[in-house]
Amino acid sequence: MLKKRRNARAFQKAQDQAADGEIVCGTYLDDGEPLYFTAPRESTEQDIRDRAFEARNGRPMSRTERHLLELAEGRKVNAGD
Repeated sequence: MLKKRRNARAFQKAQDQAADGEIVCGTYLDDGEPLYFTAPRESTEQDIRDRAFEARNGRPMSRTERHLLELAEGRKVNAGD
């Protein structure tokens, strides 16, 4: 119950801080805690994924990490054929 209330407060805080034209997005930290951040409404899925990575790790994704992600996504798409 306390966990749900803290989660709701964190979401509300992010919503209150969101400027016009921004949306609230969320991700999970390694310990399972939710982390909310804002992004422009017109952001692509890739933009939001990049912001989530940076919010979780405190740094942007490296070229190597991005390349590995692209490889994994390519395999996922091909597996659906």
